[in-house]
Amino acid sequence: MAIKPTNTFNKDRVFMVYLNEQIKAPNIIILDEAWTNLGTFPRKRALEIAEEQGKDLVQMRYDAETMTSTVKIVDYGKYMYQKWKDDKEKRKTQKPTVLKELKINYAIWENDLQMKIKKAIEFLKERYNVKFFIKLKGREKIYANRAIEKLVKIKGDLSEYGKSQFETPKQEAQGYSIILFSK
Repeated sequence: MAIKPTNTFNKDRVFMVYLNEQIKAPNIIILDEAWTNLGTFPRKRALEIAEEQGKDLVQMRYDAETMTSTVKIVDYGKYMYQKWKDDKEKRKTQKPTVLKELKINYAIWENDLQMKIKKAIEFLKERYNVKFFIKLKGREKIYANRAIEKLVKIKGDLSEYGKSQFETPKQEAQGYSIILFSK
């Protein structure tokens, strides 16, 4: 039985699979394609069983304590194709998490702040995460307490639409920020 390549490349993913002779565990639990347990065999006998059936042993899991490897006896090409298809299907259904950033000034007027809060409510209702950021330049750094107060006020106003991971705003290199996660 020939050893096939074990790195299968997909545009952005690499699957590492241990196959046949690459499985070094002395004891091997063999599962068939329907996931039924065929038993525990020594490594040499497991390789013989796979060769008799004309299939490959693909390692699913390795237990270092008992030095036992759980493998599936399958056709390697079909297995990797099915794994690729399943992964592709999962990526289709996943919605990427997007972070919307709203920049404000520490001295923002109340009506302008309310406009930003309304925009943040729209984003949070659409299941986006929102980051408010106040940049402090030069001498503005003496007004850090005002910036923190603004962000705490924003967090309080948006508490029914989103929640923050931290109680206080996070200090960054050039200011303060708070991230609100949609509920």
